[in-house]
Amino acid sequence: MPEPLMPYSTTRALIASALLAALLAVAQLNAGWRPGQAAAPAAETQVPGSAPFEGGEAVIRSVVTVYAERSVSQPVMVMNEAGEEGARNSAEDQTGWSWRSGSGFAVAEGGYVLTNFHVVSGARRIEARLANGRRVGAELIGADPLTDLALLRVQADLPALEWGDDVALRLGAPVLAVGSPLDFHLSVSSGVVGGFARAYDGADPVGYIQHDAALNPGNSGGPLLDRHGRVVGVNTAIPQEAFFNVGISLAIPSGIAREVAETLMERGQLERGYLGLTVRALHGPLASAMGRQSGEGVLIEAVDPDSAAAGAGIRAGQTLLAVNGIDLSTPRDLARALLLARPGERAALSLHDGQARYRVEVWLDRRPDNQDLAASRDLGFEPVSRRGYGISFAASEGAGVQVASVVPGSPAAQAGLREGDAVLAIGATDITDAGEAQVRLMLARRQVALRVLRGGDDVPRYIALALDEGATAHAPDHAAFADASGGPF
Repeated sequence: MPEPLMPYSTTRALIASALLAALLAVAQLNAGWRPGQAAAPAAETQVPGSAPFEGGEAVIRSVVTVYAERSVSQPVMVMNEAGEEGARNSAEDQTGWSWRSGSGFAVAEGGYVLTNFHVVSGARRIEARLANGRRVGAELIGADPLTDLALLRVQADLPALEWGDDVALRLGAPVLAVGSPLDFHLSVSSGVVGGFARAYDGADPVGYIQHDAALNPGNSGGPLLDRHGRVVGVNTAIPQEAFFNVGISLAIPSGIAREVAETLMERGQLERGYLGLTVRALHGPLASAMGRQSGEGVLIEAVDPDSAAAGAGIRAGQTLLAVNGIDLSTPRDLARALLLARPGERAALSLHDGQARYRVEVWLDRRPDNQDLAASRDLGFEPVSRRGYGISFAASEGAGVQVASVVPGSPAAQAGLREGDAVLAIGATDITDAGEAQVRLMLARRQVALRVLRGGDDVPRYIALALDEGATAHAPDHAAFADASGGPF
């Protein structure tokens, strides 16, 4: 015999009780409640909307929106006089300076905040917006353009985030990105780790963590967190081909970021080890002509005569196979192997002299800064003649760098470049230093795109340079950069 049905009123009461219990459970979870715990009362100082992950409130308090007042040549996201973020000024309202936003996070007590160098590069004034909305001043303590990191000191005492171990990350591990995309103050996005040791371009020595937590303009410099709220990376870029989030995001690994942050805090700058070599990738016909397997080592094209490499007897034409046990296939591999090396440290090199393999130990010199690199053409590292683009750069009083000379008949001349033109970017990378521009051309593939602003023009444009007649610039091969040539390292 079937059981009798419940009265409608009883059923309705049970449903209402279940809904009430569900709503209470959701509210408890949003407040940080876990099964087996009593619901904790909200703290008086709780940050509205703090993230529902381990240590979420402390994380939010440690992250800031960074504002840098920078020279601009076209309208960008700015703040109006009332201090309201997100306003856009028209071209007529531009006075040559405007505010640009990024993100940063506390790495030590005393207001020390780490961010991306490109967020604050060239800024005449820097401010930070805290989790509670208060705006404070900030000063640049030190920067490392090679890894695109900068250390600020803000006028506030913030809780420092705990560093995590990027080496312990695994594919598919959950991660969270915290920052201020499009100036949406302190937003959280989630994703998983999609890959390791990713390249941004042929010149960047950082092996990035790939993940799919959404990054958009303004996220730069914010932390990438594991599920315990520890920093495993610094969110820095999306692929050059993309303008906004496409599901591929790149973060500087925490191992590199922590080393740079601690060194900048202690010394204000980084000194890196230097071999004194200019090298080229060995692929295809070049590898066959040299009697090497494709991708086996890098060909030494030039040796600085006053360098540690020269003192160890290393010569042009030899093949550098490995540094400290790290196998090399492209110039970028060599740059990565030396990224955290310091002057005076020992480097074990594996080479092939055309007859046999041999090993040698070298004590590294101090790597020249960008100004030294720009002057190193006197040592035989002339990028214009060797790479054949036919262009050199000089410092500019305005944005970017200035075209100092153009070789007649060169790819630069054929593309219409003229002396005095301003080069604002190489590829998707903003350029403010002539030495850096020259180095990026040296490490470019056989095609490179320049963002150029000519006197009298209001809007910059991209111009492609190609070493092969009729070739066009295209997206880099993220796996190989097989045509790359670069140095000195």
